[in-house]
Amino acid sequence: MEGFEHLGFLIQIGDKGAEGVPLSQAAPFFANSDPDMPAVPVPAVQVHNWILQNIASAMEHITERISAKENGPPSASDQDVAMTDSCTNSIKTSPSARASSSIEGISKSSIVKQALDLRGSWVKVLNCHDSVIYILSPLRYATVYGCSDATIVLGAVGKALRIEHCERVHVIAAAKRVCIASCWECVFFLGVNQQPLIVGDNHKIQVAPYNTYYSELEEHMSEVGIEATINRWDEPLTLGMVDPHDSLSHPAGVSDVQAESAARLDPDQFTNFLIPNWFGSESCGSTKNNPFPLPDVYMESQKRNVCAQVLITTRWLKSCIIVFGPC
Repeated sequence: MEGFEHLGFLIQIGDKGAEGVPLSQAAPFFANSDPDMPAVPVPAVQVHNWILQNIASAMEHITERISAKENGPPSASDQDVAMTDSCTNSIKTSPSARASSSIEGISKSSIVKQALDLRGSWVKVLNCHDSVIYILSPLRYATVYGCSDATIVLGAVGKALRIEHCERVHVIAAAKRVCIASCWECVFFLGVNQQPLIVGDNHKIQVAPYNTYYSELEEHMSEVGIEATINRWDEPLTLGMVDPHDSLSHPAGVSDVQAESAARLDPDQFTNFLIPNWFGSESCGSTKNNPFPLPDVYMESQKRNVCAQVLITTRWLKSCIIVFGPC
């Protein structure tokens, strides 16, 4: 049953806007299992047939709905049906929404992108190095691939964010779903509504609670359906096996071990990340603070760090007065 629940990353039972039913409760072969007893294994063929039947039924309903829309005026009450993506309040699909924007090959620079700068609602950050990249926009999908020694801030990703083959990168993101694949020595500051998925050959990666904000963040989160009250940053789910002697992915073998998961960032190393207000009074958002509540241990560490910074600044100012005299 535990293995079957992993399919919940791909399949959800229920209408759009409704809370998803656990997959094991929707399937007839696990629905009445005693929670205090190990579930009886089910043949894969039986699971496969059940999934195919539900997908076929869902596709039939989708086809009927599309046909009805083509033959009549669209209805505001149209709902997605079972087995389809369940993101609430998602960005409306349009030709431009299917397009993507790429930020590629940036080196030793800082770059800022807002919604007006992007084509479509899918952003790809590719092969960027030694840079700071801000993408302050509501998005459906985002991909970060092949980057190193960079800090990447993503506004609000309503469907899925994938980070792959990155080294020594800090990613700060609010997202519905996050997948981390084959990254080395990276730190992920997350506000995420579902468990972060860890796959591939990862080494020394860390997760931490979300640590920043910008003026329009809450509006962007609302637009794509991200809930600030739900943050599962500290519940990474690690899937797959790796060969400790071979960095290439392949089917599990005799010498393979469970893939390395993500560790929690030491609270003493946790700090706020400040996004500069480049646009001043032009920013019309209402967000004044990090919308994701911090765990107590990180909140206390943050307060200590702020006090330490104030103390250091005060001592520096006093030393300047001693050297240069009062103004």
